[in-house]
Amino acid sequence: MSKKSEATWDLASREKRPSPLGSTLFVGLRAADAALQYYLLRRGWAYDAVRTLGGNTVPTIGAGPLGLTPYGAILSSFAVGASFKHAVWQMAISEQEMKPTAAIAISAFNTLFNSANTLLSVWALSSAAPTNLPPSASIGDVLLSSPALLVGVLLFGIGETTELFAEFQRKWFKSKPENKGKPYGGGLWSLATNINYGGYTLWRTGYAVAAAGPLWGIVVGSFFFYDFTQRAIPLLDRYCNDK
Repeated sequence: MSKKSEATWDLASREKRPSPLGSTLFVGLRAADAALQYYLLRRGWAYDAVRTLGGNTVPTIGAGPLGLTPYGAILSSFAVGASFKHAVWQMAISEQEMKPTAAIAISAFNTLFNSANTLLSVWALSSAAPTNLPPSASIGDVLLSSPALLVGVLLFGIGETTELFAEFQRKWFKSKPENKGKPYGGGLWSLATNINYGGYTLWRTGYAVAAAGPLWGIVVGSFFFYDFTQRAIPLLDRYCNDK
């Protein structure tokens, strides 16, 4: 038996039913994560953690947007964007039950990766923050001064847009009674069978690259690529075949 056929771990419920408690918990926890990533930067909690471990830090507290430097504001906006995307997916797209245990586990998983990005973004040894820029530097100046950051922003934007728009396309298709039970292969889904997973992997990789450069981006991107190909997609295929 292949590894793909042995994949069993799945937090997603395949039952289509309302789940107000789980949905509210999920949206609330994802919003709390965006606040946590902001305060890790704005309150200096990330700095304290890195310095406690003996590392040097780069500044992200400044006079820019929300009391952060342009680089800090970009990293914080990634967490906000990820939380917003999850909230839209849960409230406007998904019809599947969100159990409270799944809401907690999925939120904790995302917070773990986001917090790792935030900590690495302030650690001088790994941070993709540009150096030798004046305090008055704009977000545009920061982006043009750090190729890794610019690539990360592009990957994040393309990935989030691809994932969310693909999900909406499938939602619109399946909302029509004549399409009930039919698989959707149009729009972005004509490019890849699991284009939504590809979009997720792209924005996760972009977030990591913007935080700590290409090496960390490769680690994170490889992790999600492996997880999707060896666990998530085989489980989804099995579910579709058993319907």
